[in-house]
Amino acid sequence: MKRQKITALMLSAAMVLGSVAACSSNEPATTTAATTAAPATEATEAEATEAEETEATEAAETTEAQVEANTGDYFELPVQEVVDEGDGKIMIYGWNTEFIDLVTKYTGIEYDSTIKESNSYQAALDTALSSGDNAPDLFVCDADYATKYMNSDNTIAINNIGISYSELGDMYNYTLQFACDDANVIKGLSWQATPCGVFYNTVVAQEVLGVSEPDEVAPYFASWEAFAETAALVNEKSNGEVKVVSGTDEIWRAYLNTREQGWITDSKELYVDPVLEGYFDLAKTLKQDNLTFEAGQWGEGWNANMANHKVLSYWGPMWLPNYCFNFGSTNDTAGEWRVVMGPTEYFWGGTWMMASKYCQYKATSAQIMRDISLNEDTLKDIAQSGDFVNSVAIMEGLANDPNFGIEIFGGQNAAAVLYPSSTSIDNSTVGKDDQKINDEFGSVVSSYINGDIETVPEALKVFEDNLAELNII
Repeated sequence: MKRQKITALMLSAAMVLGSVAACSSNEPATTTAATTAAPATEATEAEATEAEETEATEAAETTEAQVEANTGDYFELPVQEVVDEGDGKIMIYGWNTEFIDLVTKYTGIEYDSTIKESNSYQAALDTALSSGDNAPDLFVCDADYATKYMNSDNTIAINNIGISYSELGDMYNYTLQFACDDANVIKGLSWQATPCGVFYNTVVAQEVLGVSEPDEVAPYFASWEAFAETAALVNEKSNGEVKVVSGTDEIWRAYLNTREQGWITDSKELYVDPVLEGYFDLAKTLKQDNLTFEAGQWGEGWNANMANHKVLSYWGPMWLPNYCFNFGSTNDTAGEWRVVMGPTEYFWGGTWMMASKYCQYKATSAQIMRDISLNEDTLKDIAQSGDFVNSVAIMEGLANDPNFGIEIFGGQNAAAVLYPSSTSIDNSTVGKDDQKINDEFGSVVSSYINGDIETVPEALKVFEDNLAELNII
């Protein structure tokens, strides 16, 4: 079980720390040779100098020998005692206000912030991290590109802002795996876990399927074959006025995040998991038979269909309805939605907090991370509001609570539906260039289903050529 594995890793890290305790002190290093009254020989002086140099090196970085000794586990650096060094407010970067709102609600910390629209966020962040001008102390990243920053010197380990791995034992293991650099040092924390389901509108379901309760609707999404049949049925029953999904984007992640291997092999070659060939075929059927509105995710039509009773289902994790359905503003369908499992278990997204190499507010950054991702009261409150939080114990408790329900789901216990798949999430297929690769793959799939590319092998060849031009392979 994932929770047991985390505990084992924490114990392993603690045992290793015991063997390198001499390197963990925050006090200035001293040596016996430097303080003894015995006459110093050339040999002892050389030994003392060598020892000082060794201690300085070990305090500054993870040595190759230490990393090798911890292969397969999380490697914990000496946990530093930290203070804020800046004389103003912490600077936080994000691509929307979701994280900023959590900081405001749960920490009480005063801050400055820079918010950039999603499409320009990485460019702005990269510029700031490169120059240091107005650089963030703390910033957040989406799962599609967080690995890029974890595996760079632009971020620092959570140990370097005073957070110990012993504090993380109840987090989902995959969220910690995802937050590691190549040396298995944890550099970020998330308050979310993101198992996915199918959110369907009960009013639409009753209209086009004749049923609306979760146990009655679940069989219509239980397999890819069932989904294809449901898509045709919904289209037929509504004379094309209602679709099963807004566009093929909706099911894309259910294929992407069930792969057994990532895009790029150890030898830097492209690998296309066979499961993705099924996406080509189903996307082509949906297009040819006019079974969607061909509305792309995040677009105007996709958003509008959440509220107009023209689409049966949306696919994703709990943050999707919680943050994206706009209940209470442009969407008055709250309470009409329920969740069932789809044809496959998968995950999508998540947000990770990271401290930058320019961080002058290490103590405040640690407090924010703790207050949002480790504080039990905070996590319970976030979960009660409809998100799926990064605590195995909390989500297991809610899943088994007969009195727990979420208002936007008409009181349904969504945790009970999604929790079983949350314990088996594996994001080992995610790589640092995935956002670019995913975009290129989506482009060739679009060309294929629109008839611009005739066959799947031809589409995969174009895909490979495009990645070569981008110097990814």
